[in-house]
Formats: sequence, structure tokens, C-alpha cells
Amino acid sequence: MISMSPKFKLFLFLLFLTGLQINNSYCQANYTDSLINVLKIQVDDTNKVENMIIVSRQLSGVDKEKSVSYSNRAINLSKKLGYTRGISGALFAKAIVYWKSGDIDSATVFLDHAIKINDSIKNFSQLGQNYEVYGILFIQLNQSENAIKKLNKSLHYFSQANDSVGIVGLYNSFGLLYKSIGEYDSAVYYYVKLLSLSKKIGNESLLSPGLINLGNIYLHLEEYNEAKDYFLESLIYSKKYNKENHLAMAYESLGTICSKQYNYDEALKYFDLCRELYSRLNYPSGLVTLYLALGNTLEEQGKNNEAFKYYSKGIQLALEIEDVDAIIVGLLNKGLIYQKWNNLDEALAIYDSCEVLIKKTSDIGKLKSVYYNIYSTYEQKGDFKNAFNYLTKYNVIKDSVFNLNKANIIADLTLKYEKEKDQALILALENENLEKDLNLRKRTNQRNTYLFSGLGLVLTILFLFIFYQNKARKDKIIAEQKIRQLEEEKKLLAAKSLVEGQDEERKRIAKELHDGLGVLLSTTKMQFSALKDKSTENKPLIDRATKLLEQAAGDVRKISHNMMPGLLTRFGLYEATEDLIEQLNETEELNATCKITGDTKRLPENTEIMLYRVIQEMVNNSLKHSEAKNILLNINIMQDHLDIQYSDDGKGFDVEEKFKSKSIGLNGIQSRVNFLSGEINIESSHGKGVNFYIKIPTIKN
Repeated sequence: MISMSPKFKLFLFLLFLTGLQINNSYCQANYTDSLINVLKIQVDDTNKVENMIIVSRQLSGVDKEKSVSYSNRAINLSKKLGYTRGISGALFAKAIVYWKSGDIDSATVFLDHAIKINDSIKNFSQLGQNYEVYGILFIQLNQSENAIKKLNKSLHYFSQANDSVGIVGLYNSFGLLYKSIGEYDSAVYYYVKLLSLSKKIGNESLLSPGLINLGNIYLHLEEYNEAKDYFLESLIYSKKYNKENHLAMAYESLGTICSKQYNYDEALKYFDLCRELYSRLNYPSGLVTLYLALGNTLEEQGKNNEAFKYYSKGIQLALEIEDVDAIIVGLLNKGLIYQKWNNLDEALAIYDSCEVLIKKTSDIGKLKSVYYNIYSTYEQKGDFKNAFNYLTKYNVIKDSVFNLNKANIIADLTLKYEKEKDQALILALENENLEKDLNLRKRTNQRNTYLFSGLGLVLTILFLFIFYQNKARKDKIIAEQKIRQLEEEKKLLAAKSLVEGQDEERKRIAKELHDGLGVLLSTTKMQFSALKDKSTENKPLIDRATKLLEQAAGDVRKISHNMMPGLLTRFGLYEATEDLIEQLNETEELNATCKITGDTKRLPENTEIMLYRVIQEMVNNSLKHSEAKNILLNINIMQDHLDIQYSDDGKGFDVEEKFKSKSIGLNGIQSRVNFLSGEINIESSHGKGVNFYIKIPTIKN
């Protein structure tokens, strides 16, 4: 039977945001109905738009037509009110509707539209949700690289919005991604992060999804006792916070575990609890997986008739909600029961239907299962020719690499097929020459033996040749990459040491200028002042000398400050930066603004010096070249990085041209950002000022 093994079961559980999406749980039908009644009397305002979006989301897995209708009404009212967030929210709701109904193309169209609008209004939290759903779409399409890119974008926007609840949900999706590609250690890592962050922000209501998904991993690995512990713990939080959909899923998984441990009575009790909740929640997707799981349990007990009924119920409900994957699983299980009943024509008819459905979804894994079942049915039927054909199709999909077991099966089927042809020939020629026919059969068998032995040897040699050739090529590529990486690291370390050395030397010189030459000049000035009172005839000359000494002392202080501001070493980057901007405002022709947000705790000294030099260089560029009237500096201190945005309204420049001309200022900024493992983006053009966007990590991985 196609058991609701953890592999299939997890996929169906987590089909839309794993069925355990943190932010969008299934609500009870009476709540939806009450909200619909509120909409009938509610005035046309933004609150009504938000309620329409909620209703659309709640109906998305239940009634596609009504769900789309409420989304469209929300869009129309939002346009009338000029409520842009309402338009993007309703488009996102429509994307979810089409996604759940299996229309991925339409879902991506509405997602792209929602992302474009949210990006224009800087709605970071909604962008995080948009990209999270995009990532899960790619998970369903088995495009893990694209999924990782979208989920990382989602993490970026949730972090921008400081949306901890969104990040918790995203960890759940990361776990789903790595679980889907078999990297269970990475999946467990993200589920543990989910649990840790939920506890950190004091939100126990978010714990149950992580516990259920951890349990599902252990269920997949057939470590039933560990899985059971996680599911039982999830029940505590699901009951405490009335998460009935999570309760239902945990009950279903516990039922599956009991079934695997042959405790069928307890399994059926859990399934009954699950069915009661799914029915009350009006959650057809959950009922589909439950019916298939019940069918598995009954089939394992040999109750094929009852199992067949539940498979049929699951298929019927899956047809109503257009859940193609569940339809295929249910049909495959029915086909296997038909095989047990030796009703092979019915089994083949069902498998043909599965093949048609699977080819529409391009799911190679399920197509492989169908071909294998068709092969086994034809073999059971004694039709070795068709059995051979479908086994060949199965093997083409499964693997192009030759293995001994496959060769034996193919050889056995081929020999059986050749035997049938030989036997038919013997019967036809029996009256002519029985002895001649027996000799022919013997030669045919010998020929086949030599043929398949030779073919096996050739394929084995070919496989070994290709394997070692690919291995040698990969080893060479890896070695070259390691060499390049070491060279780059060596260059970076040398450059970093050089810059740090320069900054240390500047610091030393600034200290000597301030503490040595500065003090000496001040002392000399005092001596001249004393001399002025004693020598009235030289007073004009002494006054001029005193002014020159004051100017020299001021220049020394200025040079010392530029080389290494005292505020920077004593109070840190943020105080020194604010002081630098305040000095700019002393110039009447310039308006400079500095805004620093976040925890202003000190950074490592070398990091602060490098960042100050970067800011100083951007300011110098504005003062010397841009003819700017206004300067704006924003520093956002995040949990693990700094976001620095610097802009002026000067005459601007061509960025590519400046880099090609090897501008010392820009290249110095670029080098220091690189040394800090940061990222920089410069936007400028003639007459439009300049914008620097810099991101510097503050936590080393």
C-alpha cells in the first residue's frame, strides 16, 4: 500500500505553509460567519477592507469562488479609499487562494503585483510574508535554490520591520525547505531556533508548530518514541492557547505512530479526535489526509474493504478541493487493494488515471511509483511484455546507473518473454521437428546469457569510468577553489593589517601632536605673554608672534583631530560622528543632519576607526567636490549589523567613471567596507546628488 508514511504525510500536512503557518491558522466557521455579518453593516472604511481580507484568507482553503470575491471587493474598496496597503493585502490573499487550489502561475502573478506595491510603500512586514509564500511555492516545485533566495529575502524584510513573530514563522518555513530536500539536521536547527525565539519573546502560543514539525522529522526517521514525546508536548500548548488546528494535526500524527507500533485501537482513538476537530474547523485538507491515514491503518490490519471506503472518501473530498497530490495518493492505494483482490484490470485503469494526473503536475517521484505499480500488475497478470516495458520506464526515471539487481530483473523478464516466443514457436513447429525446436531453444537461451552477461560487463565498466572521471574532475575543481580562496584570504588579511597599521600610526602621531607639540606651543605662548609685560618696546612684535603661536597651536589641534579625534577614542564612533556633523553645521552655507537609532554600545576599536574614516571620506567628498547645501546621515543599529545611509544634494557624479578613474576617496571607502565584510551601494548621477547605502555586520559568524 502507499502508506501515509511520514514522507507523504509531511508533504500533505505542510502543503500550504506546512499547514502550520504561524500567522494564518484556520479559524472556526462560526467566527467567519460572524465576520461576514459584520461586513454587511460596516461602513466603507479601511477597517472594512481589512475584515474582507481576513474573510478571504479564511475561506481560501474552503470556498475558492467566495474567497476570490471578497479579495476583489477589498481591492475595489481600497482603490476607492486610496488605501494602498489594502490593495497589496488583498492581492496577497488572492495569491494564497490560487496557490491552495494548485494554480501556481496565477498565484505568482498576484504575488509579484503585491510585492511591487509593498516595495513602493516600504511595507517591510508584508514584504516578508510575500517572499515567504514565494519561497514555499518554490519548495512545492522542488526548486530549493530559488526557495532559499526567496526565504532569505523574507528574513531581510522581517528584520527590517523588527517583526519577531514573522521571523518565528519564517524559521518554520526554513525547516520545511530543508526537510523537503532531506537535510534533516538543518531542518531541526531551524525548528529549534523557532522554539528558542518564541520563548525569548515570551510567546508560548508559537511553540506548538515547531514541536509538531520536530515530531514529524522523527516520525519520518521512524524514531517513534522521540516523535511521540514532541507531539505530546505540543498538545500542552495547543490546548492552552486553543490552537485546534494544531491539536488535530498532533492527534493525526500520534494516530500514525500508534498504527506503526501496531497499537491499532489507540490509533483509531486519536484519529477520531482528529476527525472531530477537522470537521468542526471545516478543514477539508486535513480531513483528506486523515481519511488516507485511516485507510492505511485499516489496510495494515487486513481490513481491505473498510480501507477501500476511506480511500474513496479521501479521494472524493480531494476532488472537491482540487488537491491533486492527495487524489494521486488515494488512487495509488486503491490500485494496490485491487491488486490484492486480483482485480488487475481495475488496478491498471486506476494507474492510468494516476499517470495522466501526474504528467500534468510534472512530479517525477510519483510517476516512478505509478510505473512500478503498473509493472507489478502486469507481472502479476502474466503479461511479461508490458511488464518489461513499464519496468524499463521505471528504471529510466529512477536512475541511469546500472546495478546488478536491476539487470537481474530485466534479464529475468526478458528471458520469460523470449521463452513465451520460443514456446509459441515450438507449438507451431512441433509436428515438423520437435528435436530441432529444442536445440533452437537451447541456442537462444545461450545467446541471451552471453548477451546479458556482456551487456552487464560493458555497463559496469562504463559506469566505473564515468564515476572516476567525474570524481577526478570534482576533486580538481575543489582543489582550485581552495587555492583561490586561500589566496584571497591572504590578500585580504595583508590589506587589513596594512589599514589597521595605518590607523594605529595615525593614532600615535595624533597623540604626539596633541600631547607633545601642542603642549610645547602652549608653553611658548605663555613665555611670550610673560615677556610682553617686561619689554614694552617689543610689544607689537611679541603680539604678532603670540598670534602666530595661537594659529600654529590651532592647526596642530585640527591636524590631530583629523588624524584621530579624541571623541572617537574616548567615547566611540557614534559620539565622534555626531560631533563631526555638528562641526559641519557651523558653516552657514551647509545644513547637516545626523540621526542614530538603536543600541549605541561600543564596537571594537578598529571597526570604529574604519567606519569613522568611511564617514569622514563621504563628508570630505561632499565638502570638496559636490557643492552640496544639505547633508543627511542615518545610522540604524540592528541586532547583527549596521545600516548606514549618507546622502547630499550636490552636483553628483558618474559612479562607474569614478571607479574607472581609480578615485582615491571612493576606492578608500570601498576597501574599508570590504575589510569589514560589509556591502556598499552608491547611487549618483550628474545634478542629482549622491546616496551611499552601507551594511556592516557586527556579529562574526
